[in-house]
Amino acid sequence: MDEVELAVIGAGPAGIAAATQAARLGMDVTLMDENLRPGGAIYRQLPESFVLKSVNQLGKDYIKGQKLIEDLLQYQSRIRFLEDAVVWGAFEDRSIEIVRHEKNQSLKCQKLILAEGAHERPMPFPGWTLPGVFAAGGVHSMLRTQQVLPGETFLLTGTGPLQLVVANQLLRSGARVVAVLEAASFRVSWKPIAKMWGQWELVKDGLCYLNELRKHRVPLLTSHAIVEARGKDQVTGVTYAKVDKDWKPIHGTERDVEVDAICVGYGFVPSTRLSRLCGCKLMYRHDLGGWIPEHNHRMETSVPGVYVAGDGAGVSGALAAVEEGRLCSIWASHGLGRISDREADRLSGPILKKLSSIRKFRTSLDEVSAFRPGWLARMRRDTTVCRCEEVTYGEILKVIAEGAVTLSELKMFTRAGMGYCQGRMCESSLAALLSMHTGKSIEDIGPFTPRPPLKPIRLGDALAQEQTD
Repeated sequence: MDEVELAVIGAGPAGIAAATQAARLGMDVTLMDENLRPGGAIYRQLPESFVLKSVNQLGKDYIKGQKLIEDLLQYQSRIRFLEDAVVWGAFEDRSIEIVRHEKNQSLKCQKLILAEGAHERPMPFPGWTLPGVFAAGGVHSMLRTQQVLPGETFLLTGTGPLQLVVANQLLRSGARVVAVLEAASFRVSWKPIAKMWGQWELVKDGLCYLNELRKHRVPLLTSHAIVEARGKDQVTGVTYAKVDKDWKPIHGTERDVEVDAICVGYGFVPSTRLSRLCGCKLMYRHDLGGWIPEHNHRMETSVPGVYVAGDGAGVSGALAAVEEGRLCSIWASHGLGRISDREADRLSGPILKKLSSIRKFRTSLDEVSAFRPGWLARMRRDTTVCRCEEVTYGEILKVIAEGAVTLSELKMFTRAGMGYCQGRMCESSLAALLSMHTGKSIEDIGPFTPRPPLKPIRLGDALAQEQTD
């Protein structure tokens, strides 16, 4: 087993910033990611075979990502980047197991930073498994880094700023966007809007996106959401309706339109599988996307020496992820005696101030667009909830009626959560259904308990140990 000074899992904004800051402070860093190049989902880089005529065609996010990666490369003598690395196990003694290049590696970390990121929140509705129904983030990636337009006529449904980003990308790519459905009403007080004060770049970006929709005459329909996707082997149409404050469809307001592609974006759920395996205590934060690891202002969890940063510590966006990554490394360096108390406080002070401002902005968005339980009303008994195991809403209702009150019991009797994704795509939906039908709070229901291997790996790869010095 190799011993490393600092391991950073995840090479998105938080992981890149953490590795760079740690190297700047003189630490030796092992940075790892499942992808071949650093950047994560938001700053995903183009394949090396692609030719880019101008970085401007990929937008501000790509340019920001390039700057982060350039900073990372300045310290490559201190940063070992393990690409194509699947972390399938993590333990309370800060040891981790990795499969890479068909070989298993075991690492013992003096300090460990988890930058797991987040995954898109699934919202089951009739027809959501049809070809042509895409996650907004998936379309965002296809357009930006693969130059693929997965349809011709689109409807976007969900909530939050990613809707506007993807709609603008589609329009620039030549697609027709019939409408953008925003579930939130925006009929709120000025109190949440006041929290946006100071984040002028983000506000400006939002106004630019809205202006592009106006120029292309794309309607932005607030308090509207999808009810059903129609089609046999492919999406051919969609039914949407006005929704109430809890996002429950209002009968009599339905409208049908013909489309061949639907983008669904209802926000993100923090990825916390690794932090759970490490033994970190969790807390439920509806405003931050769900279950997150408990941590202090230094981003250190309940397990000494294990830190969290980015959306895996609570969905707050790329700007917050970068600052949290830097903060983790400052205090990890302090914990190893590399810098003094005074120096750690000096370096972290401006970061904490900036994070406070960013988080206020994020809170204002959450107050407006946090997901509501009324979406459950659109599901039918034959609506699929767990896609991997093809478990329907009717099957879930049957098991609940027979006395199931925990996610483990649902898993045991229906196999929901036992498929390829290990519950990532159904956990939040199952918990919401249990809460609605049993009266228990989601906090009391709790999350799934993960077990290694976290990702599907071949037994032969796990047994094939990489030879080390």
